[in-house]
Amino acid sequence: MVDQKVIVSRIEQIEKHLQKLAPYAKLSRERFLRDSLAQDVVEYNLFQIVNHLIDMIQHIVVDENYGLPQTAYEAAQILADKRFLTRKDLEIIKKMIGFRNVIGHDYVHINKDVVYVILSKGRKDIQRIISKIAKKFL
Repeated sequence: MVDQKVIVSRIEQIEKHLQKLAPYAKLSRERFLRDSLAQDVVEYNLFQIVNHLIDMIQHIVVDENYGLPQTAYEAAQILADKRFLTRKDLEIIKKMIGFRNVIGHDYVHINKDVVYVILSKGRKDIQRIISKIAKKFL
């Protein structure tokens, strides 16, 4: 059985990071691309959001005895196989994990246009996915 305290804690952290992103989402694309501080703040908070989401997904898979995933991708796939996530959700999560990996390992080549698209459009996907998880496990 899932430890609800863990889920609540991760969701609270994700929501805090989403709030920190809100002011930057109001920037135009051009202004965002010129503002390296805004880029750093957004990238860091997106990185943390994905880390918390991965932790939550892995926690659910293990606590529900669905398996012992070796990767974040595998944990998300298991939740999709169990029909807690749609195929669309799974694809979004896979992209989020990939983006997090780029930030963590290939920071020189981060596409700032992609960061802006995630900032301006991807936050709703994040909120929708954590809402689904909350409805199912809280």
